[in-house]
Amino acid sequence: MSSNRTNGTKPAIQHTKSILDDRRIRLLLAIVGAIVAWMVVTIVVQPGTTRTINNVPVDFTYDSAAYTSRGLSIVSAPEKYVSLKLSGDGYTIGSLTSSDFVVYPDWSGVRDSGEKTLHLQVRGVNTLLNGVSVSIEGGDNSVDVVFDVVEEKTVPITVTTNYLTIADGYILYGTELSKETVTLSGPSTEIDKVETCTAEVTHKGELTDSVTLDTALRFYTKSGSEVKFEYTNLEESSVEVTLEVYKMATLPVSVSFINAPRNFDPSVLVYSLSKQTLNVAGPESQIEKLSTLSVGTIDLSTFALNKVYELPIELPGNIRLLDNISSITVSFDSSKLETKTMNLPASCVQVVNLPSTYTLTVQTERLMNVTLCGPAGLLDTLVPEQVVIEIDADDFYVAAGQQNIACRLYVPSNGKIFALGNYVIQCKIESN
Repeated sequence: MSSNRTNGTKPAIQHTKSILDDRRIRLLLAIVGAIVAWMVVTIVVQPGTTRTINNVPVDFTYDSAAYTSRGLSIVSAPEKYVSLKLSGDGYTIGSLTSSDFVVYPDWSGVRDSGEKTLHLQVRGVNTLLNGVSVSIEGGDNSVDVVFDVVEEKTVPITVTTNYLTIADGYILYGTELSKETVTLSGPSTEIDKVETCTAEVTHKGELTDSVTLDTALRFYTKSGSEVKFEYTNLEESSVEVTLEVYKMATLPVSVSFINAPRNFDPSVLVYSLSKQTLNVAGPESQIEKLSTLSVGTIDLSTFALNKVYELPIELPGNIRLLDNISSITVSFDSSKLETKTMNLPASCVQVVNLPSTYTLTVQTERLMNVTLCGPAGLLDTLVPEQVVIEIDADDFYVAAGQQNIACRLYVPSNGKIFALGNYVIQCKIESN
């Protein structure tokens, strides 16, 4: 019996050949890998690549503490844009935009006020921009900036009306401003020049009525020269000015009376005034409705013969007094008047406007020492029964109980007779 084994051991496994076992193949792959790596570096990474970013704004607020700490502010700076030249690998700089950089002036040379020419600097906002070189392209790498100490000043506004024409018979009575002061903000070199501010009102044609006009503000030095601002900001450049244009009139003066009796005839009171007419002005629609001016009132209950009254002038709303006075003296001619004292019985009392649910009983038997005044001769024949003591329920609160009620006295047969003083009647009111 034959056997294939010759030495009693297992046969060796035969090795399979690989393409990588060939030295020439491995050399070829190494060369290809090197070429691919070189292509990645040159095509994707692109070391030494340059790129330009246009329209990058200059930031005048960056690191501003360098000049604000000296009390300075920028009062004039141009809106400026520059182009940045970037250098580095193409992969990194290809994704950068203008927001990744800040361009700002070099503030180190700013020590005081004035116009400064400052060199522009650029730096990356992101600190991870390693390997990227950036510079400002071209020679446009400086900027002119004006610095000064910025102040505020509030100036009162004055209205001037030199250029207005007021129609005959009318007057510019007054002016009103929408704002009384204006605040300026700017460099002290400009602000310090301002002494006054005016609103110089202009209007075409003659004025016959009130009008509101938008008026520009103008500023002047102490010597009267106009100040033209270069850097100063105005809170308001104009204000609204209301011109009160009124029609003028000369009107006769009269006085009125209160606490007068029913059907009183004021012609019985002859008086003279310290001023017979007054010069006034007001809106045309109101002036044309007036024929006289009642400048005050006299209480007949306090009237006395030969008494002189000093009346403060009281005019209707929107009517303005042009005369330089504040009161008028009223003197009465009492030469044709006389008085008479009477005692009036309760039968003279008349009650009006009392609700039907109440009854009023007069408890005063006689109203004593009533003084009546009227033309001389009329009082001689006057008897108590001709006098009415009127109680008007509209003049007091009606309630059950005892009350002292003010009354009015008059003579129905003669409206020129009136009572002097105030009188009350004791009454009892009962509910029905």
